[in-house]
Amino acid sequence: MKSSKFGSGCIGYLFLLLTHWGTAQNTPAFDREISFSSANDAFVVWQNSDRFYSYGLGLNLKFKKEKILGLQRYFPKKTGYFFEVGLRLEGYTPTNKTVSEADIQQNTISFDRPYAGLLFGNFNVTYAFDRSFLRGKALLGVMGPASFADDFQGWFHDNVTDDPVFEEWRFQVPNQLIANIALSYAYDFIPEHRWFDLYGMLHTRLGNLYIDASPALGLRLGKFNKLGESVGMDNNILSNAGTELFLQSTISSSLHIFDGSAQGNLLNNDFEYGVADLNPVSATMIQSVYFSARRFSLGIEHYFTFGKVVSHERHLYARTILKYKF
Repeated sequence: MKSSKFGSGCIGYLFLLLTHWGTAQNTPAFDREISFSSANDAFVVWQNSDRFYSYGLGLNLKFKKEKILGLQRYFPKKTGYFFEVGLRLEGYTPTNKTVSEADIQQNTISFDRPYAGLLFGNFNVTYAFDRSFLRGKALLGVMGPASFADDFQGWFHDNVTDDPVFEEWRFQVPNQLIANIALSYAYDFIPEHRWFDLYGMLHTRLGNLYIDASPALGLRLGKFNKLGESVGMDNNILSNAGTELFLQSTISSSLHIFDGSAQGNLLNNDFEYGVADLNPVSATMIQSVYFSARRFSLGIEHYFTFGKVVSHERHLYARTILKYKF
């Protein structure tokens, strides 16, 4: 009888051990994640405007590190944190892309927003909490012909899409160094709900590229992790949970004080083709679908902007993100 109890106990213990081992094998912890993103208004299937925010390409690496900045000691209630470095190229074009010889001779060249190219690196740090997260960003790069945004668009149009190559890039925003810092905070209003979520965000930027602030309200519907570990918030490197598959919708309003891609130099306002009257208030709606499972993640986002830079103008573009954890 004792032997039977002993045998049963051993079998039970072995079963628990194997179950724990199997669970650990199914949900490994990853320390790094590489991601590639591509944004373009041509991705919006019901239009092909190729205007305003024309395209963007980004390559990023997230990683966990015990110490870099030493800020972790100021957040004793954090549930996790990670760092990120990246490189990004962006191109902006006006609606009226061509300039006639008569316009040049009569000096009547006019754009609703100027051509502008950006090439920059970024360093981000994110601290996650039980129902919120805090993210800081630093950006450093160049704006103007030195970004090679016009060369890339010209090569792409000439070799891939067989679209016109615009010589009017020569009127783009002139070369300058750009530097910006940004701070974002998100808070989950109903973290106890499993299939429906409502959250709020605040995002602000300061520097010689952007000066603005944007409060936002969003919802999620489907199977998702908490905000600090979700692919929809770009935090899934902190997650060891299972599959995510959900819809996400965000609406925000922005107060714009300065936009270098539209106005040129912050301290020297002499760019001939810059926007003279930056629209101070705009609205943005983002409709997204996200999927994340084990190592791979995918996101497809549609952006609808109203009054950004130019008053009463709307602009649509889409962004695709592919991620791999290792």
